[in-house]
Amino acid sequence: MIEKILEQLNIPKVCKKSRAIHKKDILNNFSLSSSDKKILSSSVESIRLEYVLNKNTININPFIDEDRKYLEINFIKIKISNIDKLKQISNIIQNIPKPLVLFFMYENSICINISPKRINKNDSTKLVVEDTYFTKWIDLENISSLEQNFFNSIAIQNHPYTDFLSFYNSYLDKIVAFNASEHSGNLIANENTKATLDEIASCEIKITEIRNKIKKETIFSDKVNMNIELKKFNDKFKNLKNSL
Repeated sequence: MIEKILEQLNIPKVCKKSRAIHKKDILNNFSLSSSDKKILSSSVESIRLEYVLNKNTININPFIDEDRKYLEINFIKIKISNIDKLKQISNIIQNIPKPLVLFFMYENSICINISPKRINKNDSTKLVVEDTYFTKWIDLENISSLEQNFFNSIAIQNHPYTDFLSFYNSYLDKIVAFNASEHSGNLIANENTKATLDEIASCEIKITEIRNKIKKETIFSDKVNMNIELKKFNDKFKNLKNSL
């Protein structure tokens, strides 16, 4: 099923690699902690380089300035056996010093991750992850119309060919729009959507914290004050959702 999703990207065949990336190569080339090594060994089943987009394979210009170096984009498929280790596995794979689009597979579900990177000021040969973005897990055996529209939106013809930075940022924009669609019901986003999603996430964390405190609180007056605070954050959460 993942092969069908990759085909829908419409990436030219000349970009196709379909080559295994061996875990020992990651262990040998990057300084991983003992816990990362354990996760790589026990929670990652396979890693494959599916596509490489560069000046030799597609008509997109490299982008280089003092902060960013986008010479090519690699599309990598990772099959994992432990869904709880997703973020740690992403951090490990994102050590590869190139802009990456990661397709995580767990059983019959897929999650896409991208992590914009900047040049390490102390070592220009290395890139540093600025931020990281994940889609929710999508059940490939039960794809909704909105999820299918998202997959259609990330097909290669729907991204700018100006340069690789613009191309990569377009992926970011479409993932942000998809994440917002959980609340908005559409794939429309604007320049404020990412900040709003960040606020929603913070709000959800705060709501959970307050609810847990209310359960443990025994003093009635303190419980009342906490419920007032909870209502304030619930109202803020609803307003943020409605603004998307």
